[in-house]
Amino acid sequence: MPVPITETVSPRRLIRDEVFLRLLDAIVDGDLTPGEQLYDAEIEKWVGVSRTPVREALNQLASMGLVEIMPQKRTRVTPIDAVRLRGLIETVGTLLHGVVRDSTALLTDDDKATLRDFAARATSGDDLGALIRDKSFADDFINVYVRRLDNKTVARLLNRHLPEIRRALIAAPSTSAFEASLPYLTTIVEASVAGNADKAATAVDGYWSKALAQLVDEFAALEKKEN
Repeated sequence: MPVPITETVSPRRLIRDEVFLRLLDAIVDGDLTPGEQLYDAEIEKWVGVSRTPVREALNQLASMGLVEIMPQKRTRVTPIDAVRLRGLIETVGTLLHGVVRDSTALLTDDDKATLRDFAARATSGDDLGALIRDKSFADDFINVYVRRLDNKTVARLLNRHLPEIRRALIAAPSTSAFEASLPYLTTIVEASVAGNADKAATAVDGYWSKALAQLVDEFAALEKKEN
């Protein structure tokens, strides 16, 4: 298991949280690849902590579907499964439909400015691969709506499931799904800024059920080829 080379744990954070975030980022960004085996001793050496916080972090990641733990056998990064990915996309899409619909009327001028900046960057012609890998790019966009809705249950669900979908976007063989999403993202922003909640929510449906469906198709094709 080749682990990323970074500094040791910051004392200003709880150790278990630091280990969790380090591993989460490494898995989502693809430094730890789907199917790769994870060894406690190597992780302990990487982050400079004892076994207990490492196990706690791995268990937390397992609850998110990002790590697969087989007692007495192995621990590995969960492979990307097209069927599971489709279910996640449908679930998260339904959640975000409601989030955008219910929060659009609550958006502030600053929120709208953030959304406009997001749309401008998405359509600027910048390297799409770099945008997909930029965690703050997508998070800042989604968090505008989540923050305004202020529903802690929804926020927890999204925090649990979005990393797995983002991992798939980064690991995808091409950027075609993200390219297909750009018109929907533009419509979401324009409708939100105009206060048209229904139009924005409908565009959210298109983003998740049409654009990201291409992502599922790509991984299904890979699975078929491997089998």
